[in-house]
Amino acid sequence: MTPSRDRLRRRALGASLAGSTLEWYDYMIFGQAAALVFPQLFFPHSSPIAGLLSSFATFAVGFVARPIGAVIAGHFGDRIGRRRVLLATLVTMGVATCAIGLLPTYAQIGVWAPILLALCRIAQGLALGGEWGGSVLLAIEQLPGGKRKGLLGSIPQAGDPLGLLLAGGSFTLATTLVHKDAFLAWGWRVPFLLGASILVVGLWLRLRITETPEFVESIKDARPERAPLVSVLRSQPGNFVLSVGCRLGVDVGFYVFTVFSITYVTTSGVMSSGAVLVATMVAAGLALVTTPLFGALADRVGTRRVLVWGLVGLVVSAFAFFPLLDTGSPALASVAMVLSFSIAGMAIWAPYAGLVSTVFPPETRYTGTSFSFQFSGIIGGGIAPFIATALFDRAGSSLPVTLYVALAAVVSIVCVVAVRTHDQLAEQAGRATSLNRQP
Repeated sequence: MTPSRDRLRRRALGASLAGSTLEWYDYMIFGQAAALVFPQLFFPHSSPIAGLLSSFATFAVGFVARPIGAVIAGHFGDRIGRRRVLLATLVTMGVATCAIGLLPTYAQIGVWAPILLALCRIAQGLALGGEWGGSVLLAIEQLPGGKRKGLLGSIPQAGDPLGLLLAGGSFTLATTLVHKDAFLAWGWRVPFLLGASILVVGLWLRLRITETPEFVESIKDARPERAPLVSVLRSQPGNFVLSVGCRLGVDVGFYVFTVFSITYVTTSGVMSSGAVLVATMVAAGLALVTTPLFGALADRVGTRRVLVWGLVGLVVSAFAFFPLLDTGSPALASVAMVLSFSIAGMAIWAPYAGLVSTVFPPETRYTGTSFSFQFSGIIGGGIAPFIATALFDRAGSSLPVTLYVALAAVVSIVCVVAVRTHDQLAEQAGRATSLNRQP
């Protein structure tokens, strides 16, 4: 018996959420391990600050690989479809993450340990580079005519807080249930190996889905683009740059709040890293509720309006974030995370997918959406923990880090207002053609 269209749509949304959850879980446990254990295990002969910067540099390597993964996945996703590419990205991420959990340390194999760690991180970056855009399109392209893009696009976006919640939970359990020496010896490996269970679920869901209706419709009357990336950069160079900037604020804020904050509290001694992990989990749990709410709100009042107000909220919450951490209160740390991540962050993150997916036409949408998102990751989140650590170390104050987040948010506000959708560009081109034809 052939599944109904509604059942296939629910399967696609479930597969989209499961895949994005795995990708963000795997990606975030690396960031947390980079702050907690990698400096001691993979860069032991460096000074504490140099080891931490080396660890965050390895973290950033994955962001450099992400645009490459976006180009590869986008090229094939726009030519042969979303489904098969998403199967490949899911398996690549799962295997790379489990491999990190099995890596020998510097004490066992010397300099090969950080090299292998960087290679696994590159594989993670390639996988996530192709995964995010595909997961978003798998959800958004389920309904024709751009209906409910805000809500549909927020479903895979919820994989971000869900993956972060699972990542924080796994590290909190590992740091709580085992002694510090045991955690450094083997406990840190457990969160990486647990990613295999999410991989199995995601793979099972993705094997049961079909190609998205909108993609199938788009290739009926048109041949696939031979070089989708070239087409994007040639036809929409300015719009592409603006779409990159749209993500900058939330990306910098996210990694400062969830990764650098661990370094900040442990370096300044205001509270334990475990307290920040718990605060992050509280915020991630609430974000599972606020993400679809902001997605639905975007459908009602407008995507750009929700995004701009979210970015304004990000600036305000950034100035409150570190003072709340400085109180040393775990409860106020949770308030800081909720304001910056669950509310302001999700007001940006939830409708972002709906906006960026409308910038590019269907024949180059996978490539344009993925590449702009991942390219932004290099200049945004990829280097955010590194820059924040260097700023804090140099100034001895959190104020430069706050200004860094605020500046990124202001850039994004300008880009969100200025970027044009594919339909708007087509309408402008049509008006220009009509004027040229007038005698």
